[in-house]
Amino acid sequence: MAATLGEVRAALASVLEDAMPGVNIYAFPVDEISAPAIMVAGFRIDPGTLGDITLRFEAELYLIASHRHIDQLQLLDEMASPAGSRSVWSAIDSDPSLGDVVGHATVETIEDYRQMVVAEVGYYAATARIRGML
Repeated sequence: MAATLGEVRAALASVLEDAMPGVNIYAFPVDEISAPAIMVAGFRIDPGTLGDITLRFEAELYLIASHRHIDQLQLLDEMASPAGSRSVWSAIDSDPSLGDVVGHATVETIEDYRQMVVAEVGYYAATARIRGML
């Protein structure tokens, strides 16, 4: 049986917390952020092709760094980088089953570098898309 979105959300947060010390992980969108942070924002579900009983998902994560100084963009780059101790790529690659909750997950893209405002506070942000099979 496929995992629920709540289970996938919790598994993503758990894998990221274990692999990325010093980065605050939020399983749900929040109003107050302590940067650096990663927030699991939402999902897209694809029922697959006709006759395929495997559901595919895409999770959208926000990578967030402080807006206080431009050097925080370096921290955002670290989280978006394909390698390193603060890399989302490395975290997901270290446990692609997300603790045996999904069949397989991988970082598909990191995109949309931008300035983001949450509760009237500015941050630097990027979006990571994690794709996998339930």
